[in-house]
Amino acid sequence: MSKAMALILTVFMIFVSIPVFSMNIESQKRFNQIMGMTLDKLGNASASLMKRERPETNWRTYKFPKYVFENQATEMSYKVSVIKPELLGIVDIHEENKVIPCYCTCEEFGHKNLLYCFYKDGEIKNGFDEHGAQCLICIRQALLAFLWNDLGATHAEIMIGMKEKFAPVIEKYHQHEH
Repeated sequence: MSKAMALILTVFMIFVSIPVFSMNIESQKRFNQIMGMTLDKLGNASASLMKRERPETNWRTYKFPKYVFENQATEMSYKVSVIKPELLGIVDIHEENKVIPCYCTCEEFGHKNLLYCFYKDGEIKNGFDEHGAQCLICIRQALLAFLWNDLGATHAEIMIGMKEKFAPVIEKYHQHEH
């Protein structure tokens, strides 16, 4: 292969691998700010957004277990799971463009994606799973997805953010794509 052809191929590969963001510049800046938030701030931001999006929701109808109310971040992550389950995952779907994998190593419990951390077997009809309340990674992932989705981030953009945020955990546990 000639040097010119190799250069063209390299430039093309770089161009193709750069993610195209659907968000505007301001939303991208906010996306990055959200990535750096503490868990308390994520909980507060999610609570504010939830109040704006769902002011009339009667949360008692969901019959959350007591462990959901340990703190605001945990409560908000379970509320996200009931109002936006499709954002966290879909039962028995393994396509990368349809689920958010959980990065806390809960696959050993049979969790196939982030939704399983909040619902037994990934389905609300089976009841809530306590794992989501006990795991700061699961809580953080649910809140990040919720807030980033509100900015207009695509699933691909959310996954880029997740992989960046949780890179040390992914590397530590040698997790591969699901």
